[in-house]
Amino acid sequence: MKAPALLAPAASLCAQTSFDTATIKPRHGDITVSSDPMVRGRTVTGTAITLIDLCAWAYNLRYDQISGGPAWANSDHFDLQAKAEGEGALASAQSRQMLQALLADRFRLKAHFETYEADVYLLVVGKGGPKLAPRAADATGGVVVHGTTKGLRMEASQGTMDQIARQLSHTAGRPVIDRTGITGLYQYKLEWWPANVVPPADIETPSMFVAVQELGLKLESAKGPVQKFVIDSAEKPAAN
Repeated sequence: MKAPALLAPAASLCAQTSFDTATIKPRHGDITVSSDPMVRGRTVTGTAITLIDLCAWAYNLRYDQISGGPAWANSDHFDLQAKAEGEGALASAQSRQMLQALLADRFRLKAHFETYEADVYLLVVGKGGPKLAPRAADATGGVVVHGTTKGLRMEASQGTMDQIARQLSHTAGRPVIDRTGITGLYQYKLEWWPANVVPPADIETPSMFVAVQELGLKLESAKGPVQKFVIDSAEKPAAN
């Protein structure tokens, strides 16, 4: 394993590097639907998201890359609404930088990176080519993941291949890395049973290997470098 690299602030992308206002409220009760942070104009919202979800989005990480942190980091859920004043829609990189600043400020997040080699799955294009629908011209929203008694369902109105890889990583038992070479935004739906959970005898939900084939994709075993995001410490945000 390589020596850990201390987490440094993101390079400045513009004059404004933080949100002007941000509301973070605890979400209580059973969680059946959650939504990753979505950028709408100059507002970023997230529904029933955890600290782990926020770190994954802010630093563009897969879930399997994140370790450490307090016990509540993957169990306590929050609703987020953050806004930056001004004109023009926030770029993805700028909104991520702002969320990094928010994590440091409101969650008192401290973390560092480590790199090592491990078993991975590569998400690649299948023999028949991709079977993807480009997003509709008037598409809004992003990617929503539902947990049901039949497994997981991922629905995207404008999603990327990297988002598929990152979501599969959460239940694959090893990192899933996007090697499709496919860029842009697409509409898609995936339903699969988590690889790290033994399914009941009556479950007919396909495995992730079968599910991705419906999109003309494939998962291949490989070895590869894996960067780990290690949470050293964090605090629950104060009520607002």
